[in-house]
Amino acid sequence: MTNQNFEALSRILLNNWHYITRKTLSFHEEINFFTGHSGSGKSTVIDAMQILLYANTDGRGFFNKAAADDSDRNLIEYLRGMVNIGENNEFAYLRNQNFSTTIALELKRTDNGECQCVGIIFDVETATNEISRKFFWHKGPLWENEYRTGTRTMTIDEMTSYLQVHYEKDEYFTTSHNERFRRQLYDVYLGGLDSEKFPLLFKRAIPFRMNIRLEDFVKEYICMEQDIHIEDMQESVMQYGRMRKKIEDTFVEIGYLKEMRSLYDSVLEKDEEIRSNTYYFRKMEILDYQTRIQALKDKIRLSGEEYTRQEERKEGLDVQIYDLTKQGEELLRQISSTGYEDLKNQLESARELVNHLNKSVVKWQQTADRLNAWIDEESTSNQTIWDIEEFEKNTIDEEKLARLKKSIAQMQEETEDTKKEAESLLREIKKRERQTSEELTQLKAGARLIQSTWNGQKPFSSSVFFKRRARQWRFTFLRIFWISGMRNGEMRQRDI
Repeated sequence: MTNQNFEALSRILLNNWHYITRKTLSFHEEINFFTGHSGSGKSTVIDAMQILLYANTDGRGFFNKAAADDSDRNLIEYLRGMVNIGENNEFAYLRNQNFSTTIALELKRTDNGECQCVGIIFDVETATNEISRKFFWHKGPLWENEYRTGTRTMTIDEMTSYLQVHYEKDEYFTTSHNERFRRQLYDVYLGGLDSEKFPLLFKRAIPFRMNIRLEDFVKEYICMEQDIHIEDMQESVMQYGRMRKKIEDTFVEIGYLKEMRSLYDSVLEKDEEIRSNTYYFRKMEILDYQTRIQALKDKIRLSGEEYTRQEERKEGLDVQIYDLTKQGEELLRQISSTGYEDLKNQLESARELVNHLNKSVVKWQQTADRLNAWIDEESTSNQTIWDIEEFEKNTIDEEKLARLKKSIAQMQEETEDTKKEAESLLREIKKRERQTSEELTQLKAGARLIQSTWNGQKPFSSSVFFKRRARQWRFTFLRIFWISGMRNGEMRQRDI
């Protein structure tokens, strides 16, 4: 089943209540259990809650009804913290100076988490046990200062001043009248509770015993009528339980169906999105193909236009080539008629002549270099030297050239004769050298013989013989050196 929104008790704050000096308890949103030994404070907390929920500070008829001992308590005992100190019902108070007590409940909405607080403050004068009270309500959670100023609890005046400073007029409410606060609590703060049935049912629930019979429990706590049939009620309760279980299962199935419906709607939405995207995708493909086709058509059209222009240009070039060919032929005919071929032949002949002359110039220079070698020779006449210089300057005429050739020829003949004579002299010198060598050997042998034969006489002097032979050899070698100065047809002067 779906959860209903309601005001849930989330926290309770107690300042100077019975033996509790300062305490804040937090509650679960659903079921809460108070457990503990006798005298641990379970009834103390529940009695503090009853004061606010009944808006009744008297406490008669409900104080300590949750306890097992059925002992009575009154408000001043809770406020001052009365405790037993002996076996003879001796008691003492924990608070013996003037003080203030605060009880506050924090209620939280289960749907949006908004909080509101209801509470009460008591100012107690311990000398006379006079009690002043004031109920309050304000928006928001419990105060962080826990309704305290430093180390003590706020008084009624301090709490009233704090509300006036920190809240707007419609955000808080205070009163000292029980009935007035009870109407405001049930009608407004708790959402319209029955002011008669709620306190009655709550008061019956507090002293509930687990060992009570079911029939008595129903008669006392649930139904006011005494003539009831438990079997019929049990059957009704069982049917209600089965029906509630079925309803809960139905709600669970409805939740599953809603979830399935949501998933199915999501699938349909995705399918529709896929179909839509597929349509747009195919449409984009078609548009892309159309764009490509149009681009190809434009390209074909431009290519055709370009081809036409090229054809026209080709035709124009063919006409120009034809005209230029005709003009060339006409020029060739004109050139032929003006003797162009004869001039061309003459030009080729002139080029061949120039090449031949260039080669002749090289040879001429080489010849001039060889002729210059004759200038330094002693045997070369002055006329020949002059002819050689004019040949080198390229100013020689035919007569001088013939004379130069003749002079060169004569000098070559003389050189050849000198060469032959020198060769004859060389052979003769080599012959005399061999003879002289033999004679020298014989003379050396005879001198040793004469020296050994004529002991004590003056030996034969060979210096005269060698001097005479030396003069002959020197003359012969000078002639050879003079002749050997002629090489390669050149006459060189030697200092003899």
